[in-house]
Amino acid sequence: MTHKLQSGLVWLKRGVDAVGVLLFLGAFTGFLVQVFFRYVLNQPLAWTEEAVMIAFIWTVFWAGAFMVPIREHVTFDVVYDFAPAKVKRFLALGTMILLVAAFAILVPYTFEYLEFLTRKKSNVLRIPKVWIFSCYLLFLVAFAIQGIYRIYGLLRPDWRDQI
Repeated sequence: MTHKLQSGLVWLKRGVDAVGVLLFLGAFTGFLVQVFFRYVLNQPLAWTEEAVMIAFIWTVFWAGAFMVPIREHVTFDVVYDFAPAKVKRFLALGTMILLVAAFAILVPYTFEYLEFLTRKKSNVLRIPKVWIFSCYLLFLVAFAIQGIYRIYGLLRPDWRDQI
């Protein structure tokens, strides 16, 4: 990989991380505003609850898609941890192939559901629901691409680095 490309990827990763941090800060700030208005001023705000929910949904899917490396996602690794390296490779390949296939199958259904949501808006902020839930499609595609990249790494001669 050239130095210029590697430098660009570092900046892209920083940008992606910054977006995730801003999404989380938005959710947290909205939560604090909500608590202050509800319990200090005794005047609850309707929009903060919805804004926090939207920011939280985006934060979770954004982080899952771009910030958490695929090998650090939640796993059931009781058998995997005790297996020899070749079995780990086989298990990792199998699970990645299944995940990529499942996510690929989900993409058209997600498009269909998002198309259905184009006519609906959130109750308070009136944001089109397609914008609220499109982060799921982003997650599906980004995670599948990471899965394909991991499969590629597991099929290379230096596959032990992927375990």
